[in-house]
Amino acid sequence: MTLTTAIQTKISRRHFLKGVGASAAYTFLPQDFARLPAQTPILPPITIPPSLMLHSSDGGAEFLPRLLEHLHKDGFTAVTYQAWYKQVQDGHPLAKPVILSIDDISLAHSACASFNTFMQMKEWIKAAGMTAVYGVITEPVINEQPQREQDEARWDMMQAWIEEGFELASHTSYHSNFNAIDTGPRPDFTPADYEAEIVRSANLIEAKLAQRQLPYMVQTLILPYGSGYSYQHPKPQIHPGIMAACRQTNIKFVIGIPHGRQPQPITSFTNPNELVYLGRIPPAYLTDLNGQQYPDAGQTAAWLHSWQASFQQGR
Repeated sequence: MTLTTAIQTKISRRHFLKGVGASAAYTFLPQDFARLPAQTPILPPITIPPSLMLHSSDGGAEFLPRLLEHLHKDGFTAVTYQAWYKQVQDGHPLAKPVILSIDDISLAHSACASFNTFMQMKEWIKAAGMTAVYGVITEPVINEQPQREQDEARWDMMQAWIEEGFELASHTSYHSNFNAIDTGPRPDFTPADYEAEIVRSANLIEAKLAQRQLPYMVQTLILPYGSGYSYQHPKPQIHPGIMAACRQTNIKFVIGIPHGRQPQPITSFTNPNELVYLGRIPPAYLTDLNGQQYPDAGQTAAWLHSWQASFQQGR
């Protein structure tokens, strides 16, 4: 048996979800046309950029630098959610954007054992002429205790990262799972719980940067575990408690895993009161002869290219 035949792609729940909704596209139905005034132009939907979900475990030298090489050769331009949103608003979206999002960084004192890995990932991305979005857990729970004391030196570093074009997103305060078993909202979560997870997290990020004379709005919420979206329900939606909390902040984008990859109506972006739910895919993980999983750069790049190619202009 050769190594090639022995290695098989192992799809986890998150990997499987990459295909959910990937072939669905937003279209106008006949009844939609009937509701439009005669003079109303038919505006094309907004194509969602391919977006990749990374963690510190994906920060190895055998994967990330090679992935960046693939993306460069494929003609992708890395962009953040904030920068892409501004490009859409200005009417000048990139021809082939890609969004790299990296979860679970923390700037709390004595937390985030993988901080050096996150820094190395940032340096590789910067050296490739690209950028990324970091999802910040503002009060990570260690031994059942929230770590609220922040590391000011790390926040100084974040100021420089943002000035270099990176984005900080809220990954909530405590990294809680928002879902009940059926993907619906947890019955034990109150409005105060959502505010503690989302509003306090976004406010802390903005306040720490304001202390450094850096005006900054947190416009992106990255949902822990991809939870917070009722995709199995008859009318999929962001959980109402999450929506209510986000509307107390500057958040525009709610990032999950399932769904949220098909083109979306332009009104979702022009309406300042509407939240936009966007999905991501994880890296492609292969399994070696010893049963160990590892991310594969070539297959991951192929997945992103397939996403982008599915919604090229005119298709």
